[in-house]
Amino acid sequence: MASAPPLEISGAAGYMAPPSYEETMTAGPQYPQYGPAPPPPVYSKTTQAPYPTQAYTQMYAAPAPCAPVTNPVVSVQTVYVQPGVVFGDLPVQAFCPVCVQSVQTRLEHSSGTMTWLTCAGLCIFGCIYGCCLIPFCVDSLKDVRHHCPSCNRIMGVYKRL
Repeated sequence: MASAPPLEISGAAGYMAPPSYEETMTAGPQYPQYGPAPPPPVYSKTTQAPYPTQAYTQMYAAPAPCAPVTNPVVSVQTVYVQPGVVFGDLPVQAFCPVCVQSVQTRLEHSSGTMTWLTCAGLCIFGCIYGCCLIPFCVDSLKDVRHHCPSCNRIMGVYKRL
């Protein structure tokens, strides 16, 4: 079995003395176990590098063309709120911004939260055999939508609850 080269010991603690700056700069780094560091390889035009050389254009190809991304058309309905006009459960005189006319609104009733809560309350009190469906026949418990009579656009909404 081969033995390691003897180490220089300096001082009482037994540590190896580091080389001075001048020694390091002239001799290069020393490795006690392996000897001096080998010089870096020099490649000339006659010797080949250990890896294949490629041009910059070969490494990065142009991206493949792709189809343009188109977004679907989304239609947005805008509801204009007029100051001073309060939409309730009765028709109101209002200005329609779509057809640019002053009109009296047309009402459309639809079942809302108040209608369903009244139905559930009647079911709890025992009106199960059809009496709980009475709120769906009463317009004063439903939500109201105000429409323009000429262009049929929604001008406002009144919710009971």
